This record gives sequence, structure tokens and C-alpha cells, in this order.
Amino acid sequence: MAAAPSMNEISKLYEKARAALNVAKPKLDTIKAQLSQLKVSSVQLAMQSSQLETDPSFQLLKRGILELGAELSIKTGDIAAFERYLAQLEPYYFGSFKNKLSESKVMYPLIGLNLLRMLSDNLIADFHSALERIDLDQLQNNPFIVHPVKLEQALMEGSYKKVWQARSEVPTPEYLFFMDLLMSTIRNEVASCVEKSYTGLPFDDAKSVLFFSNLDELLSFSQEHKWTVSPSEKRITFPVVAEDTRMFHGDDIMKQTLAYARELERIV
Repeated sequence: MAAAPSMNEISKLYEKARAALNVAKPKLDTIKAQLSQLKVSSVQLAMQSSQLETDPSFQLLKRGILELGAELSIKTGDIAAFERYLAQLEPYYFGSFKNKLSESKVMYPLIGLNLLRMLSDNLIADFHSALERIDLDQLQNNPFIVHPVKLEQALMEGSYKKVWQARSEVPTPEYLFFMDLLMSTIRNEVASCVEKSYTGLPFDDAKSVLFFSNLDELLSFSQEHKWTVSPSEKRITFPVVAEDTRMFHGDDIMKQTLAYARELERIV
């Protein structure tokens, strides 16, 4: 059996992969292969000496490899892998290694990303449980944590406009991945409300209500929802619900109309 690489060799490979990930256009497949090699090598090294498990230098290296994996997962859009890496980082961020190692520069950006993941997946209970483990000072002052906290408040208020504005206020571009997932969920909810309360909308109004920045995005979304598009009238028409499936009395219609009006007022 071949000897495991030394810690120095693993550290050099880690620095190489880290540098490769931080360039403008990283070669993700290459970094993914390097990450796999790093994980295997670190396990092989740990098997040769049980003392490494308490070695701060080795634990810093293991933490760095896990963080590299988490960051790579965001760039490749692998949410399941990101969640697994964050779970493995728990002992370093909140557990036994928290006070034994120097604080990681990417700890709070990754914790913030994980909070956004929870919001984008509507895991509100998990979100609040995660907040309880973060120091109050960080909750109030760390921009990587403050952003998802304010975002959750806007969601609870039903202020989708604030959520949309928060997209332009992300503390790091990596946050846009989960922000776009969240906005996609919001658009589908808004679309469901709008198509039940209106027969159709002009392009500009629909674009505004659904938080699209250009017409092409709106038209693509309309096609996905099987809405009728009239370029000449610059208008979208929504499918008509069969009358025999909706038997409303006058007071029911009034209540529903008022509910939709309030919902749209919150959205706009």
C-alpha cells in the first residue's frame, strides 16, 4: 500500500485548489478532482496517526478542505452537497473545535449562505434554530448574517418588494444563488394569486408585479405557465377557470376580491 501524502503535501494541494477557486473563471472540474484527492489524502493521513485528530494544524487543514467543498458546491449548484459540508463543519463552527482553532475567514459567509438555503427551502423552524447558535453581536452587526435575518423579516411581513431589493444588497455574489431560488418561489406564489384575481395584465404591470427586470424574462415565465401573450396589445391573458368549479355567492366574491386586493397591495 502506497504511503499517504504528508501534511505538507496535502497543504500545498489545498492552497493550489483554493487559489484556483478564487479566480474569475475557475475550472470547476479540475478543482472538484483536487477536492476528491484532498479528502482521500487527509483520511489516509489520519489513519496513520490517531494523534492527528487533536493536532490543531491538521484540524485547520480539514476545516479548510470542508470549506473548499462547501464553496465549490455553491458554484456548481449542488445544494445537497453544500448541506452535507455545512453539517460536517458544525464541530468547527459551533462545537468542540470552535475555541481551539483560529476563526475562519469564510465561516460567517458560509453560515449566512446556509441561512439563505433554509429560507429558500422554507425551513423556517431550522432557520430560527440556527440563529439561536449565533452570537448576538454577529446577529446585529455581521453583514453576512444581518442580510438573511432582514430577509426573513421581510418574508414574514409579506413584503416581497423588500425581498427583491435585498437581491441588490447581497454582501457577496455567492448569495445570489439562493436569492434567485427564493425569488423563483415568490414569483410562483405571486403568479398563482394574480392569475386568480385578474383576467390579464399589461406587460409593464405584470413585469413589475412579478419582479422581472426585462420583457424576455416575463415572456419566458408566461410560456412556462401557459399564459396567452399578445405582443400587439402588449398584454398577458390568464387562463379562465371553469364556472362550474367555482360556485360563489355575492358575499364570497366580495371577500375574495378584498383578500386579493390586500395581497397585491403588499406585493406592490
